[in-house]
Amino acid sequence: MLAYRQRHSLETDLSGTLPNAGDGQARWREQRRFLLATLAITALYLGIQAVWMWGAGQLGQRGWTVNDPALTYATEAAEIAERSRQREAALDPHFAQRVFRLGFEYGYLSQWLGGYGQQPDEVMQQLSRPVEAHIRRLDELAAQLGVAPVARLPVRTAADFSGLTQRIEDDPAGIAGRVEQAGSPRLRHLFLFAAHAGTETAALEVAGDLTPIPAASLIGRHATLAGVPEPLWRQLSRVPHGPRETMHRDYQTAVVDMDSWLASAIAQEH
Repeated sequence: MLAYRQRHSLETDLSGTLPNAGDGQARWREQRRFLLATLAITALYLGIQAVWMWGAGQLGQRGWTVNDPALTYATEAAEIAERSRQREAALDPHFAQRVFRLGFEYGYLSQWLGGYGQQPDEVMQQLSRPVEAHIRRLDELAAQLGVAPVARLPVRTAADFSGLTQRIEDDPAGIAGRVEQAGSPRLRHLFLFAAHAGTETAALEVAGDLTPIPAASLIGRHATLAGVPEPLWRQLSRVPHGPRETMHRDYQTAVVDMDSWLASAIAQEH
């Protein structure tokens, strides 16, 4: 009888200390559900992010903006045109066209050469050879407008290059300010509009999987404030369809259309 009681007591004690197989399975099922839920939420988040980035890229390539620049800046454009009229009447008839070309070359070279980052002078001279004609035009136009010297924005770091659009807006070298001083407030915006078109043109020349997105909001703003007709600047706020060569060719055609409009404006006035 005593032996039975000791054996029964020992079994009771052991059964109370050994892990319960059912509890272990329940804990595993709970951990598995938590893991699956975490993976599902992560996959959903990544999927939403991918769709959002794809959608934003598609909208950006099509020139989508939060507000319509043609309407948003219409009143301000009229005020700037009024302030600029008297000053522009005393300028050379080709001044506006030269401003546009200067801005284009400035943006083009800032993008094209900026992609190489900071290099020794000897290396940069070699890298600059394919765009020597653009550099000559930049220098010639700056001299003709009386705003020399003008050089492309220096790029020393990756942050400098990725922030090129905003740096053009910030005008660290005061080029846009000199254009306004020599020309008018309206022509300052024409210069900045052309600079953003120049960066996009240069970016489209580089082969790659990612399509560069134009600074549509800034292009629309500056073009509207410069008095550029909407159909002309709209072409430069979006990326044409087709392969990369077609994109670049059609975008260049839009730049030529803009330059031709400025030339026709000169002919009409004189």
